[in-house]
Amino acid sequence: MELTPAYVRAHVPALHDTALIADMASHGTLSAFPTGEVILRDRQFIDHIPLVTRGGAKVIRESGPEEHLFLYFLEAGQTCTMTLAACLRRQASRVRATTVAPTEVILLPSSSVYRYSREFPAWNAFALLAQQDRFDTLMATAEHIAFSSLAERLLTYLTGIARITGSRELTLTHEAIAGDLGVSRVGLSRVLKGLELDGRLRLGRGVIYLV
Repeated sequence: MELTPAYVRAHVPALHDTALIADMASHGTLSAFPTGEVILRDRQFIDHIPLVTRGGAKVIRESGPEEHLFLYFLEAGQTCTMTLAACLRRQASRVRATTVAPTEVILLPSSSVYRYSREFPAWNAFALLAQQDRFDTLMATAEHIAFSSLAERLLTYLTGIARITGSRELTLTHEAIAGDLGVSRVGLSRVLKGLELDGRLRLGRGVIYLV
């Protein structure tokens, strides 16, 4: 897949610097991933920064072999700020990102990202805004965990996937959702059934329909 300045401009509207866009098109790589593909692994050495242009991914923090927690969605026009921070600090990744829809990603070499931080104020502004947005998202996640019901957390999670896929028909297993939200499968199934009785969604075999 060819990466052109026109493609960068069309899919990352937050960037306006012509020289920066041309440099990204010259040094970046455009890659496509199917649904369910891991595009960033936990403890992976960071040699490229992902910039999503189509589709999206869920970002998970892994604390142990059986312990992980959903943090946020990475959507079109966004980069993973936790990965960006790890890159600039020359650290390994501390999160895993898995696509939730067919996804296209611009992979920027870490060497280019180092250079952008020195040469392009527009890149620093983009990165700073991304960090602020992600901080707000993480704060909202923490508030959900501390103060919201599991039903509200679940609806927020499902709505995010629906937004990325462009469909209210979600092919998801109860086990996968429970793992992402850090709850038991039995507890999740009970909440899903309650939401179905309330008319918020409908349950099918391996499918959840948002109403």
